[in-house]
Amino acid sequence: MGSPDVPRLLPGATIGIVGAGQLGRMLAQVARQHGYRVVVLTGGTKNTPAGVLADEEIVGDFSDEHAIAQFVAAADVITWEFENVDLGVGEAASAMGVPVRPSAAIVAIAQDRELEKRALADAGLAVAPWRPATSEAELAHALTDLRTPVIAKAARFGYDGKGQVRIDHPDSVGDAWAALGGQRLVVESVVPFERELSVVVARSFDGDVVDHGVMENHHVNHILDTTVVPASTSQRTSSEARAMAHCIANALQLVGVMCVELFDTGAGLIVNEIAPRPHNSGHCTIEAAPASQFEQQLRAVCGLALGDGRCRPAAMVQLLGDLWSDGQPDWAAALTDPDVHLHLYGKAEPRSGRKMGHLTSVGDDPTLALQRAVDARVALIGR
Repeated sequence: MGSPDVPRLLPGATIGIVGAGQLGRMLAQVARQHGYRVVVLTGGTKNTPAGVLADEEIVGDFSDEHAIAQFVAAADVITWEFENVDLGVGEAASAMGVPVRPSAAIVAIAQDRELEKRALADAGLAVAPWRPATSEAELAHALTDLRTPVIAKAARFGYDGKGQVRIDHPDSVGDAWAALGGQRLVVESVVPFERELSVVVARSFDGDVVDHGVMENHHVNHILDTTVVPASTSQRTSSEARAMAHCIANALQLVGVMCVELFDTGAGLIVNEIAPRPHNSGHCTIEAAPASQFEQQLRAVCGLALGDGRCRPAAMVQLLGDLWSDGQPDWAAALTDPDVHLHLYGKAEPRSGRKMGHLTSVGDDPTLALQRAVDARVALIGR
């Protein structure tokens, strides 16, 4: 199959995707459009959002050696749609000469908050004041250093607000330590900010870097709810955000796509976290950019030239399982506006808080695009 010494893979080659959710699904759609084959390693479930579109769906845990061997043998290059996985697939791919892009080393940094903080600091980028903690005593000491309020986060495998607790008073240390299961932590100061931003950046095998501009994000219950591009920031702030994303991509020698999440404090930008894969905040690139984040991922991991990532004004609103609480949403009502685009992820069970799809709108003004998308979401349930 593929070799790390031959970076360029052309249509007909097989893209291996670690993870089989909606991000893998949208990558699979682009890969199939461009004439590539797709194999996915699901993590243990079958008929997954990505798997039903793939040429081959391998149902096995991310630590299942047999499933990993089957997956690697079927792929010419391997990429990721989810970073919180066992990295044995990277080791197996290396042994079999199959390139992994982004590298497993980058994924290891992204799935460990302590490694992530240190990598960002090494790149010269600002992050919130933080301390590591491996015991209740160290957690208490971190509060003494940082002062409350802080957020105590599990060092590994946290996303969408999972594995973290806000501590507003030193007396809560014991409860917080117990709530997080006595595991290794990263403790961060709560930093006041004006807005949450993100930059989805792609870096090619040859070192070219392209981004989609600066997105402005709004979260509800730690889950991304809406995104607007371009963000309502000054030109100086936008340029700084893009420069920081490019800096990280180059510092880590990224080959693929990465989302850099930032806080705009009003006095400057700090990096919150990175994700070496496409990101929810980049969904609007499908309609807004000549080359979406998923096309950029495909191009980068196959060693091809990156596309044009510049976005027209656009907005995205997330569709969670809560919208199905009274039955099937009214899709016809949402799509009465011809400027609204529907994406459903093929998930059978609409649980509360589960990402089931999204709506996007593209136009001449990002604020109006957001209003159209929000109105369409309201129309889904008639209120």
